[in-house]
Parts: sequence; structure tokens; C-alpha cells
Amino acid sequence: MMEIPQPALLKIMVVFSALLVMNRKLPLYVCLAIISVLMGLWMKMDILSIIKTMTIEAFSRPTLMLSVVITLIVVFSGLLKRSGRLDSIVSSLRALSTRAGVSLVLAPALIGLLPMPGGAVFSAPMIETALGDFRVKPESKLAINYWFRHVPEFSWPLYPGFILSLSIFGLEAWRLTLFQIPLSIGAIVAGLLFVLPKIPSAQEENGKSSPGAVMDFLREVSPILLVLFLMFALQAGAEFFRLLSGVSVPLSQHLGMAIALVAGITYVTLVGGLDSSDVKAAFLESGIISIVLMVFAIMAFKGILEESHTISQIRSELQAFHIPETFVIALLPLIAGLVTGIAVGFVGSSFPLVATLAPSNENIMPYVVLAYGFGFIGMMLSPVHLCFLVTQEYFHTNAVDSYRQFWKAAVFLTLWVIVVFFIYRLAA
Repeated sequence: MMEIPQPALLKIMVVFSALLVMNRKLPLYVCLAIISVLMGLWMKMDILSIIKTMTIEAFSRPTLMLSVVITLIVVFSGLLKRSGRLDSIVSSLRALSTRAGVSLVLAPALIGLLPMPGGAVFSAPMIETALGDFRVKPESKLAINYWFRHVPEFSWPLYPGFILSLSIFGLEAWRLTLFQIPLSIGAIVAGLLFVLPKIPSAQEENGKSSPGAVMDFLREVSPILLVLFLMFALQAGAEFFRLLSGVSVPLSQHLGMAIALVAGITYVTLVGGLDSSDVKAAFLESGIISIVLMVFAIMAFKGILEESHTISQIRSELQAFHIPETFVIALLPLIAGLVTGIAVGFVGSSFPLVATLAPSNENIMPYVVLAYGFGFIGMMLSPVHLCFLVTQEYFHTNAVDSYRQFWKAAVFLTLWVIVVFFIYRLAA
């Protein structure tokens, strides 16, 4: 009996669809583990080879270091909250500007620098304070808080999704930050044009700022600044030493990040009056284990895609059927973002495919930016995005009315991402 041809592209789309359906009931790391096995079997790998490949990839040194870094980030954010530093940052920000419009943008964006699930709920009270007596619909408040909360996510190197992207594509943090800053700028422009309400000049005054407000603000955010400074300084120092001496320093990007985060955790613990029990509690916070397991599963899935030669077959099929790879690279993260509602979700489920679908003879950065941009838009429009859900609860709004407040911003940002992609391609 003649075997019916089963294109690799069809297989990966079926598997990807199964992943998204299963993710509605099961954790993402469980879904990824299941489809890794199914994908390997469908591509005619034997079960021992599948298990061996998944084990090697999941427990490789880079994967273990990535897991350590992400764990330290979650702990760092948790200790900022436990020490009361987060509340102090909010208070110092309120005193920083006399203009309500500035506070409406900066408050959620600043909280967005702290990668914590549902973090938008921390900036929601600040939105109401900044608005004062100016009457704004609850869904408009939600849109302001929700949209500007995520503006830094494109280019902020403390986000797990950002760090996972570095590992999947083999990039340096400074490079991805530099290339994605235009996307953050586009998100800000979209928010200013379509989300931020027009506040009468009489309502712009939000109290008088104190002369030392800037210094107070910098002092409160010093733990975050310390981590960022050390993160980039260690990498720059290692590169400078290599150029001077010709000797490479064994300092990987993940190791530099881990050192910087440990320094930040130590600083917050000592200055914030915390003790070992607080640090232990931060490490035991719910969510860390599932994130680490997801990292293992993502890398295992990536290994199966490579070992089974799935991607080389897909590339051949795309060429044969004249389907633009660029279209697939944009579509997969968009769908994944809509379904998972979190950056780690769309990065982990779609970027292993994107990394291998991008044309090998071109600069990969335009495609990384395109994929991240479309994944971000899908995430922002997702009805299961935790920040969206907790902000709805806080402002007592419904999803339909809320979407009406920022769908134009999402369309604008989509066009902005496409323009940036083509500019990068032309410049490459």
C-alpha cells in the first residue's frame, strides 16, 4: 500500500496546534515534553534517540545556567517586594513629576522593569493617583496601565522571555537590546497616540516635585541599576581584556548575569533589613519550579527539531511551494502569544522554529525583531494574559470594552514592527 506523503511543514503545524490546544489544560512544559516525543516519533526517530537527545539538551551547561539566571531574576523581584523597596520606588516616582501625563506613562513603565507575573496590579493604584479628579472611564485606566506596563519588555534584559531569546538565537544581551529599542519606542508612540487620554491643562498639575526628588528616585531604584551596571560591565570588561591581552576570559553571558543578580540580591537583603528566611521564602515562591521546567522542556524541543532534521525538510518545502518563510516566522509567534498570553510562552513554543526557519545566508536580527514584535502583539491581545486579567479585576472592567481602548495601538505597533523589519533587512 502506497504511503501518503506527509510534508514536514504539515507535521510541525499539526504538532504546534496540538501544543496550543494542550496548553489550555496542561502546563507548557508538560505540553512541550509530550510534543517533543511525538515529533521525534513522527519524524521516524527511535524512542531511545529521542530520550537521549532531550536529556542532553535539557541538562546541557548552557541550559542549566539559563535556569539559574531566570531563578535569580524571580528571586530578585520577590525580594524587592518583600523589602518594601517596591513601595518606595512608587512613592519616589510620584514626587518626580508635576505633570499627570508623565506619571501615567512612567508609573506602569517603571513597574514594567520588574519582571513579575501580574505586575500591572502594582501600578494600577498609581494611575488613579496621577489622574486625581479627572474623570476617566475604567477601561481607559486599564488600557493606560496595561499598555505602558509592557513597553520595556522588548528591550529589558531582565525579562525571562528576553533571556530565553538570547539562548535560542545565540545572541548577546546588548545586541538584542539595541535592535529592539525601536520596538519599545514604537510601543510608546502607539500608547501616546491611541491610549493616553487628553488631560486638560488644569489637571496636568500633580503636586509640586521636591528638589531632591530625582536623587530619591535614583536611590530607590539603585538595586536595579546595580544589576544592570554589573551585567554589562562584566561583559565589557571581559571583552576589553581579550582585546588587550589576546586571552579570552571564561565569562559566559549567563555567568555575568548570574553574578550581577547575586550582587543585587545581596544588596537588597542587606539594605532592606531582610534575613535568610526572606531569601529562602523568595526562592520557594510558586512559579520558579515551573519556569525552570519550561526552560528544560524548551531546549529539549529545540534539540528534537534539530536532530530529526525537521527544519531542513521544512525549508525545502517552503521553497518548493513558494511559501515565504517570513510569513511563517511572523505568524507562529503571533498565534503562540495569543494562546499563551506570556512572553516566555510565545518565545519558548515558537522561537526554536523561528531560529531554524530564518534564512541562513542573511543577518538573523531582522527576523528576531519581526518574531518578537508579532509575539508581543499576540501576547498583548491575549484574553489569558495575567496582567490583563488582574487589571480588569482591579478596575472592574470587561474584556470587550477594554480591547476597544487599545486595539488601534496594537494595529499601529504591528505596522511599526513591519516597517522596522524591512529597514533592518535593507540595512543588513
